[in-house]
Amino acid sequence: MVQNLALVSMEDLQVFITTQAIKNEVWGPKQAAEYLECSESHLKKLANKGEVPGHKLGNDWKFSSIALFELISKKEVISYKR
Repeated sequence: MVQNLALVSMEDLQVFITTQAIKNEVWGPKQAAEYLECSESHLKKLANKGEVPGHKLGNDWKFSSIALFELISKKEVISYKR
């Protein structure tokens, strides 16, 4: 019997498993800022600079829960200010 094995890091495997369990939701700035533990104004500045994944629709920012989780899980360095 032939087995196909994929070599992945434990970190990548943990991210994959967790993203399968997380519901992809669209969050507003308040919920996204609470998740990232920063202020809404700081979150919007980071999103405007492209440092945090988000989309501006009119005057409103929208954020994907999975995109924010992936940002955090990849251990990207962000300066969180309150």
